[in-house]
Amino acid sequence: MDDSDREHLLESLIGVSASRRTYYSEYRENERRLDRAIASVAMISGALCNTTSGVACLARAVVEVALQHFDASLAVLVLNAPETSRWGMRRTARGVEPLEPGADLAVIEGAITQVLAQHGLVMREAGAGMRVLGAPMLLSDQVVGALVVVLHAGFTMDERELSVLRTLANQAAVAVENARLYEESERLRAQAVALYEDALRQKTELEEKNRQLAKARYRLAAARQNEILNSERTRIARDLHDSVAQHLISIGMNLEWCRVQLDPQSPVYERICNAKEMARSAVTRMRATIFQLTPVNGAQSSLVAALRELAIDFEKTTNLNVQLHTADVPPMVSVQLASGLYYIAQEALFNAYKHARARQISIAIHFHSGAAHLVIADDGVGIAEEVLNAVTPEPTAQHFGLRNMRERVQELGGTLTILRPPVGGTEVRVVVPLQELPG
Repeated sequence: MDDSDREHLLESLIGVSASRRTYYSEYRENERRLDRAIASVAMISGALCNTTSGVACLARAVVEVALQHFDASLAVLVLNAPETSRWGMRRTARGVEPLEPGADLAVIEGAITQVLAQHGLVMREAGAGMRVLGAPMLLSDQVVGALVVVLHAGFTMDERELSVLRTLANQAAVAVENARLYEESERLRAQAVALYEDALRQKTELEEKNRQLAKARYRLAAARQNEILNSERTRIARDLHDSVAQHLISIGMNLEWCRVQLDPQSPVYERICNAKEMARSAVTRMRATIFQLTPVNGAQSSLVAALRELAIDFEKTTNLNVQLHTADVPPMVSVQLASGLYYIAQEALFNAYKHARARQISIAIHFHSGAAHLVIADDGVGIAEEVLNAVTPEPTAQHFGLRNMRERVQELGGTLTILRPPVGGTEVRVVVPLQELPG
């Protein structure tokens, strides 16, 4: 190998001509630039990895790399779309600082405009030996922005420095586009999550409304069924009351008339008494059936109506004057209470008719202090003292009705009081506590 070949090989290895006496200093300068370029490549790689941090963070990182690599006094990155945005840094006596939003960039405005218009590298004088170097940010042959640096007078510019700026600008264009796409994908993802959550909420609300609608439909169907059932039960109860019950009451009244016409020692008298008790028992059972057929939600009106009909029936069949007084009857009373009070009133009326020889009877019912108060009073001869004082009357025909009343009051958890008022007659008082009754 001759000397010329050696010089050419050395020049290709170290980048300087070996024939020159100053080759070592040039080699050292070349080595320094190469080290700086390698360091800048590392910084560029780190900066371009910030795509997930957003466009603004990525742009600031690129500007900082450009400022450090070119030892520039000012570095600015400009983006065109979707709207013009700028990020910059400058060197001051206090160190490296970001540009204020309204900073004066007149020294580089011309270079920015030229770079965006010519789609190529631009170098312009900036006075005091400084130069402005700008490179377009290319993406698919389209200029999406510009990267501009202001160089000091002593900065040595060669083809490698231009390549570094051009590479940084182009790679920044790709990274910025990726960052923008990432931001858009995040925005779309957040929007999709919000839409999904909204759809899930609407689905949950719709399911709840469907459940409520199904319950309402079920309740409506049940209410309709109950309405039909209650209507039919009311019709049957009315038919029983108007036909069978009335006939049984008339039979009992006629048998009673026959009984008082006969000699108690006559064998017919005993049969008449038995027939009358059977008729009364049948009326009692018929009344129980009517109450059971009466809808529960109509218990109040059924109790008042039943007592009113009882008073009218007795007036028609016995010629007695029967008056009914009601006050403070609650909207709802149990069937057990209604039927029990009715049977007690019916028994008291029969006793007054059979034993008291009364002309007038009053029925009063009112609700006060958590209890039902029923009072049946007549103007007859009054209850006998031995019957009034008897604690447990024997179940004779004369005392059978009194025993029935006591048993019914006990079943209701109430108290029964029978008085002989000073004005005469008999007064039956019943007090039943409402809280002890089943609903």
